[in-house]
Amino acid sequence: MANTVKISSCELINADCLEFIQTLPENSVDLIVTDPPYFKVKPEGWDNQWKGDDDYLKWLDQCLAQFWRVLKPAGSLYLFCG
Repeated sequence: MANTVKISSCELINADCLEFIQTLPENSVDLIVTDPPYFKVKPEGWDNQWKGDDDYLKWLDQCLAQFWRVLKPAGSLYLFCG
């Protein structure tokens, strides 16, 4: 499901965000770093898996809602867009 690397007290996880994040309790994450697919910019399947703009935005909204749920009150989110 996920590739995990532990470095000292940090754990780096490479996984499908919506599958993995649902396994985490609320207010349990200090930092989320993510680079979502662009949507229709790259020819690869991972960038063209949505039927249209509305589907992509709905997926992104689901991700952001989960990020908000699991981040600690003083947690940070780094979201790269381009």
